[in-house]
Amino acid sequence: MSSVALTPEQVVAANALANGLPVNEVAKLVGVSKRTVLRWKKTEAFQAELRQGRNSVAMTSVEVIRESRESNLRNSENRLSSLINKSFDVLEEVISNPEESTRSRLKAIETVGIWAGLKYMNEINTAIELIERRGFKVIVDDLNHLADEANWESHKLP
Repeated sequence: MSSVALTPEQVVAANALANGLPVNEVAKLVGVSKRTVLRWKKTEAFQAELRQGRNSVAMTSVEVIRESRESNLRNSENRLSSLINKSFDVLEEVISNPEESTRSRLKAIETVGIWAGLKYMNEINTAIELIERRGFKVIVDDLNHLADEANWESHKLP
């Protein structure tokens, strides 16, 4: 309706509405009637300010969500890393303790092997053997690369 610049009260009202305040609370905030705020909402300048405010709120919300997600991921990674270290400590204690049952020690060794990717490497080797038994030749140029893909970097192949 009007392209006249907004008053400071109208800017506050538009920003308050953009942030989700109901019209009656916005009216109290800026010291006008609810009817006045509703009339302001019909003007082009107020609508433009309201859109700008909503965009700003949306962008800020997205940034807060992104930062929260990244923080949660970092916290989860840190917790997981800590748990993995503790788990390896426990497994090492079980494997090294001669008082543990042979079954418990073997299970701990198997768990370490699975975590280190040994099981995956064994499955690859078994698959290669089956393919070669069927008459195909499997050529692996870079065994270290294959080990890397299996997350087995600490046990590089010659």
